[in-house]
Amino acid sequence: MKPDQAGHNREPLGFALSAAARKLAKFYAKALTDCGLTPSQLFFLRQLWREDGLQLRAVGVRAQLDATSATWLADQLEQAGLVERKRNDADRRAVRLWLTRTGQALHTELEPELAGWEHAIEDELTKHHSSAEVATFRAVLATLINVLPEGDDLWAKRSASWDAHLQALRTFVESPEEKGT
Repeated sequence: MKPDQAGHNREPLGFALSAAARKLAKFYAKALTDCGLTPSQLFFLRQLWREDGLQLRAVGVRAQLDATSATWLADQLEQAGLVERKRNDADRRAVRLWLTRTGQALHTELEPELAGWEHAIEDELTKHHSSAEVATFRAVLATLINVLPEGDDLWAKRSASWDAHLQALRTFVESPEEKGT
């Protein structure tokens, strides 16, 4: 891999983000050891701490999870006594997740620790980057999360774009004017 102008290796963006995500997951896993939660469970719970009573599907979308993973995490959190499922009377198919008293108490207990963990991550970043750079990084991450299509959708979109360009090229090459007729 060739270094860029600053002398840094230019790891493909997806791999670099994945490596950073793994490091952060390890950081959170270590921090959560005493709580008995995984980073995925915490991220799932945080959606409910922001807005209790969300539909399971909505929690999954906000947590960037597919339906199977969201259901699996809801099962785990329900077995741990942190959430409960309730069906909506108007639409029996819609399952909403509600925090139990234990789930609400965990939020109160963890809130100061979560703030400390976030502060530690930000402190580490600001040792190497300005506040403006960290803000830009946050904006780039928000774009990746909110704008970039899901993996399969991204490939479908990319493939459709290539197909359209290929068709335009075929039309151009095969046009009667280009053949000299």
